[in-house]
Amino acid sequence: MFSDFDDTDAKCGFIGPNGRQFSALREMLGANRMTLEEAQSFAVFNSLSYADADAHDFLFVDLDGLGGIGKVFDRLVSLRTNYPTVPVIMISSEFKRNDFERSRQALGDISLRSPILYSSLEMSLFEATKNNQHWQNNLIDYNQNVAA
Repeated sequence: MFSDFDDTDAKCGFIGPNGRQFSALREMLGANRMTLEEAQSFAVFNSLSYADADAHDFLFVDLDGLGGIGKVFDRLVSLRTNYPTVPVIMISSEFKRNDFERSRQALGDISLRSPILYSSLEMSLFEATKNNQHWQNNLIDYNQNVAA
């Protein structure tokens, strides 16, 4: 059980194939009474109403299952632009380490190295929300400067 994360009502989405990564993540979240929605594609997520898409507390993206970050780069940028309030947690075995900072902020809030460790998942849930708020503030500042 996650020691400090109490939001078991969190709405968690997943973009990628219904494979090993999805199953492991669903199991870890499920052990904490958190539900991971069925795996879907970027197209399916983007076809949701704005309210339904924006209602996600976390969105996990399996980069390896989607062919790598290079293949979905533009889709990630679009996702961040269209749904800036949805915390995005990217997962890939290509990451050298977990990154809970904002180094890939234009693409996502957190970068998790696969295979995901239980403690890393818990930390990502805390940090993704904080990093996403920083992302939203940057967009507000940017839009104000453009309008000025």
